[in-house]
Amino acid sequence: SLGNQVDVTETDLLVPVAEDEHTKVITLYLEGLGDGRRFVETAERISRRKPIVALKAGRLAGGQRATASHTGAMAGEESAFDAAFRRAGVLRADSSQEMFDWARALAWCPLPAGPNVAVLTNAGGPGVTAVDALESLGMQLAQLQAESRQQLKTRLPAAASVSNPVDMLASASPADYAACLRVLLADPGVDSVLVLLPPPPMYAAGSVAKALIPVIYAAQKPVLVSVMGHSLIQEALTHFRAAHVAEYRFPESAASALGALTRYAAYRRRPAEEPIKMTGVDSAKIAGLLDAFVSEQVAQSAERPASSRFLPPELVQRILEAYQIPTPPTATAYSAEDAAEAAAQVGFPVAVKVIADEVSHKSDVGGIRLNLPDEAAVLSACQGIRQAVDKIAPGTSVSGYLIQRMIGNSQELIAGLVRDPQFGPLLMVGSGGIEVEGLRDIAFCLAPATAEELSNALEGTWAGRKLKGYRNMPAADKEAVLDILARLGQMAQDHPRLKEIEINPLLALGESSGAFAVDVRIGI
Repeated sequence: SLGNQVDVTETDLLVPVAEDEHTKVITLYLEGLGDGRRFVETAERISRRKPIVALKAGRLAGGQRATASHTGAMAGEESAFDAAFRRAGVLRADSSQEMFDWARALAWCPLPAGPNVAVLTNAGGPGVTAVDALESLGMQLAQLQAESRQQLKTRLPAAASVSNPVDMLASASPADYAACLRVLLADPGVDSVLVLLPPPPMYAAGSVAKALIPVIYAAQKPVLVSVMGHSLIQEALTHFRAAHVAEYRFPESAASALGALTRYAAYRRRPAEEPIKMTGVDSAKIAGLLDAFVSEQVAQSAERPASSRFLPPELVQRILEAYQIPTPPTATAYSAEDAAEAAAQVGFPVAVKVIADEVSHKSDVGGIRLNLPDEAAVLSACQGIRQAVDKIAPGTSVSGYLIQRMIGNSQELIAGLVRDPQFGPLLMVGSGGIEVEGLRDIAFCLAPATAEELSNALEGTWAGRKLKGYRNMPAADKEAVLDILARLGQMAQDHPRLKEIEINPLLALGESSGAFAVDVRIGI
């Protein structure tokens, strides 16, 4: 924690702190970052060797930035930090206590080989509490081998539970604790052990601690201990702390620390992966088109252009074509008559959408008509759209209509990109449609992204998991969605002018049938 800064930053100090041979874990207090990408690159190199636990304060102070897209509205500072920490392998704690709870486990325990946990207790209630906490964190209860259960049964009273969690009952002695812990650690299906120690009624908690410490020291698997109570556990705490055994007051705290330990171990095992690089894209041509558009805007305005301006549909279409992002057959018209003629060329049924610079969300002003079967319906729709816009948003200048062929059976998502001031471009994916901000079924990752990051982001949403099929809903083309996300990431890297991109909806057709960007806004 650096306090007020002039020119020395957290990123500057990460390297020398990490190189110190006595540093086992780096804990980091942050309120913001000046150069987020540099922090990510530096932290990623370090976290492959030493864990970093960060407490990012000010979660609510920044609020949401006002933007003209769903993507921008939901891509707050915290989403950016979450995405950056995931890329860098930084563990994000929610409180000061959690940060130091995790740090002790990371400093004093070996890394687990997997998520399978055994729970050892002398009381049923704390055991169930621990199981609930572990499972809520994505951990799994280890399935004990028959040989392990038999060894436990031989050691413990008949009323004891030798399934996981192992409940030795209140009569468990220090020797019982040590012997049962050895059995659990020897089981090949157990990756880590959580020991619960409410003060035994017939033995001193300190004597249990002294019996456990040699077993924990000899173990190649992590053992975390929850020592519950106050006055009756002081001796036990003294022994555990002197021996650098990670101990906690409550099962939930111990489970949280074990979860952090397990997540970090999984990150260390995961091979480093480079972001996806798309080929066959004429980025120089698109850069020239963007430069020409900006020059035209400057020439038409006596003042400096707004910080974000959305591109006209024709330019959006050319960019999508250059990056091979599929769209339905589309045409632009500047009158109702032209729209009807264009619809016949596009192919019925069609959708008609308003084109107006002042309109952020077309549906909010009645600016969309769907499933229009013929030219007469298109003419009527254009008139209805203009009347609705005049009524709902008086003074709005309607410059034309976008006509698209309707897409058949598909699943609806949103995909987007926004440029964060600290970390640069962020990709977003999730449930699309008009209720996207209400549902908030979304996930973010830094762009450009690795294949694993894109897959994890998509799987982290119900919209993404639903692509596998749900009830009577057939599976959709997940690979096509991932491909479009990768192309958006490449687009952001190639063109720093692009501030916001939103595809809503992104329609995923049946398996191996592709996906279409139906409604696209690009702001610069």
